[in-house]
Amino acid sequence: MEAKMKIGRSAGEHVAVYAYCQTHKDCPRKWRHIFQLTEDGAKEHIVHVNGNHATEPRLVRGTAVAVRRQADALTEANTPMQAMVQLAAQGAEMETWPCTAALVQSRRRAVRKKSASAEFGGGTGLGQWLEHLRKINEDGSVWSTVVREDGCGIVTCQKFADAAAAMIAQARGGDHDYLVGVHDCTYKVFSSDWGLWKFCLCAKKYDREGIPRTTLVQVGLGFVPKEGQEHMLTVLHLMKEWHSSKNNDLSQFLHQVHADESLGGQNALRKAFPKTVFVLDVRHQVSSIMRRAGSKKEVRAMVAANMQFALSALGFSRPLFSLYIDSLLVRLVELGELDLAAYLQKDVVEKVTVEGKEMWTSACCCFISLLGTSVKFQSHEANPGMTSTTISQSLEASWHHMKKLLPGNVAKMPATDALNHILKATEAWDCAKGSALKLKLGGISSRLVSGEAIFTERVKVLDDHQMRLPCARLLWQSCPGNTKSFEFDIGEVGDVRQAFVLPVTNASMVVDDDVACCMVSLLRLCDSSVQKHLEKSPGMWHEEAGRLSLTKVKEILANVCVVTLVAGPEEVLDRLRCSCLYFAKTSRCSHMAFAAFLLGHHNDYFQDLIDFTRKDAPKQPPSACVKLTRKKYSRAAIPSAAAWKRMATICAEASEKYNKRRKTDKGEAQAAMETTPTKQELAAGKNKDPRALSLETIRDKLGAKDFHSNFSGMHLCIKHAVTVQEAKEHGLGKMILGLKHKTTSAPTKALANQLLQAWVVETRASASSAKSSS
Repeated sequence: MEAKMKIGRSAGEHVAVYAYCQTHKDCPRKWRHIFQLTEDGAKEHIVHVNGNHATEPRLVRGTAVAVRRQADALTEANTPMQAMVQLAAQGAEMETWPCTAALVQSRRRAVRKKSASAEFGGGTGLGQWLEHLRKINEDGSVWSTVVREDGCGIVTCQKFADAAAAMIAQARGGDHDYLVGVHDCTYKVFSSDWGLWKFCLCAKKYDREGIPRTTLVQVGLGFVPKEGQEHMLTVLHLMKEWHSSKNNDLSQFLHQVHADESLGGQNALRKAFPKTVFVLDVRHQVSSIMRRAGSKKEVRAMVAANMQFALSALGFSRPLFSLYIDSLLVRLVELGELDLAAYLQKDVVEKVTVEGKEMWTSACCCFISLLGTSVKFQSHEANPGMTSTTISQSLEASWHHMKKLLPGNVAKMPATDALNHILKATEAWDCAKGSALKLKLGGISSRLVSGEAIFTERVKVLDDHQMRLPCARLLWQSCPGNTKSFEFDIGEVGDVRQAFVLPVTNASMVVDDDVACCMVSLLRLCDSSVQKHLEKSPGMWHEEAGRLSLTKVKEILANVCVVTLVAGPEEVLDRLRCSCLYFAKTSRCSHMAFAAFLLGHHNDYFQDLIDFTRKDAPKQPPSACVKLTRKKYSRAAIPSAAAWKRMATICAEASEKYNKRRKTDKGEAQAAMETTPTKQELAAGKNKDPRALSLETIRDKLGAKDFHSNFSGMHLCIKHAVTVQEAKEHGLGKMILGLKHKTTSAPTKALANQLLQAWVVETRASASSAKSSS
């Protein structure tokens, strides 16, 4: 039991000490200890107890307090491996063991406590630190400092002002009229008590391979003692005032700022930039879900993967995002994970009213508006590509590149020396000097039109696969069978004027009318009439649970996409939106390039596509060359339940063919899918003997590739007293013998020898008994 002690007032000759339970969350249990002297001078201790313990454990960094205390006691003098050996020797039940992650974290804390604690700046005093910053302003370098008396401040240079001015000029007369920022602190450069702070503006540009990338333009650099509200507000105000003196008004154009889950940073952002929307980093949100205790690891991994998919891929349709979150919550209720469902509703998603209807939203999601190209301020709308996933990845990459330029022992240096190395690394990273910024994304790269295929990131909800996107030329070769076109009137679906339904990965996939009509209807799922027909489709809707099929949504978006053209005065490329995951992260994709080609957009790279069909360039749009049928979309044309079912079936078959063609050899993910039991096998397994199920569990643990599973499997052999005959039937002896020769861990070898020797003794004893009986 862990309790918080508080000394009360002393009255007369007795002292009261109050204790409050810290083991459980919001626990009303408390004690009052009274220490007093009796009349004969003896010491007396009286305890009063009030309240009952709460049921939910209190979490510290995602781990229950009781588990942390147990792990701390085990790893105070032992490594995590030695701690597990000690638990096995004591005969403790495996259900009571702390997880490996808790043991590793506790061991790190124990080692850190034994090491010498670092002072501010690795031994640099505050006076030396302020004197060093004053010299930077006087030595005539490109750097200057703005520092408070407590040592908190920023480092500035003219390059930061030029970069901010270039971004503001691009926002005024370019693709959009707002800026997106990101800021973060790292505590791995200075000593553990001080952090290096960075503020960047986000942009898009093509790399050398013709792939759109998120680019960070650094405009702020500072140092803070802790990531609290006061210090973060200080550096934000200092940066804001310095840029204002350079005629860069960040408050006017800064629309969103992406950051981690630090409450101090969030509150400081809201005070420094009141009109700015705070967007939480998806990576930190997924990590917080995985650290959530009280649920199975497999369920947490499923929820984290689905939330990451929804936050990254479903921003093109707010109604679909809301329905997907609803279905995920219902799925958790089916699994009995009520606490995890309540956590998602409380800390991850929230309901807001959009156009008179309640819909789910999240602080991590950036929705792509279909109501024109302008983005509403103080909203979670954003232009394509400005997602918290890509921005957070770019920020982590920037920290990684900076640390590669720093010495390995920079954290042990005095703060003055560490700052000198940081400024040199920043200059080498082309933030303080270099050529002018070239951050205009421009038109379409040749890679998207007629280059090699582009692979997306690995998507966990799609079995950790990468999707292979064909170039526009391959889509053009199979047109018009793979393309369907719709024309819209203003107001039918936002400001959409035209839409193209295309295959995502397989360019030769035939897109029929049912699939095309259903894909367009995904944009208006808020209509009750559309959802009513969707709920009648057994392929898309689980009638008993009353929820959308999460698997079918992933399969559909992995095989078919819809490219929409929004009304507006901008050029065609700025008004195109695509529902594929790659477009959401990069703002450019081959489907969008092909749609621009069909719309007659002028681009030099499109000449290859025109020459592929006919030598003389046609005067009319390319869509007229292939007799592409343009249907008039009507709100009354609602897809039937049979159409939804047909689309789900087609996409499921396409996914199966794609997975078979993707790999010829069996990887780990594919092997896991093949070894997953069917419903019939699971039903048959319920009738098995409990002893047989235990032996199968032991065999699975011994066949795993991680140490913890192998060690626990051998421990279960001892616990269940597995006989030689059972070991032979299930092949346990060969597996343990292989682990003995393969492992370099002394405890594992000792446990394997113990089991093998026990089976040898048992074999000899049975042989001698059989010989005597004969």
